[in-house]
Amino acid sequence: MQPTPFDIIIRPVVTEKSMAGMEQSKYTFRVSPRATKIDIRRAVQRIYKVQVTKVNTLNVRGKPRQQGRFHKGRTSSWKKAIVTLAPGSTIDLFDRVEEQAGG
Repeated sequence: MQPTPFDIIIRPVVTEKSMAGMEQSKYTFRVSPRATKIDIRRAVQRIYKVQVTKVNTLNVRGKPRQQGRFHKGRTSSWKKAIVTLAPGSTIDLFDRVEEQAGG
C-alpha cells in the first residue's frame, strides 16, 4: 500500500533555529524514518501546493534520559527533513492557529 503524504510528513518542527530558516525559505519537518528525499519532496508539494527545490535529511539520535535514581533510558530517534522552497514560495504553518484563536 502506498503511503499518503500525511504518513510521510508527521509534523513541522518549530524551534528557534527552524524559525530563522523560514526567512530563507527553509522549512523543517519531522518525517517518517522510511521516507526518501523524493517521497518528502512530493508530499510537501502535494500538501502545501508549493515548488520544492532541495531536500536535506538527517537522522536525529535519541538523547539519554533518567527518571529517578535508577531508571535510565533514551528518547526516541527520529528523522528530520529540511525543505528549501523555490523563490517566492512560502508555507504558512500558523494559519490554523490564528483561525482557532480568533473565535
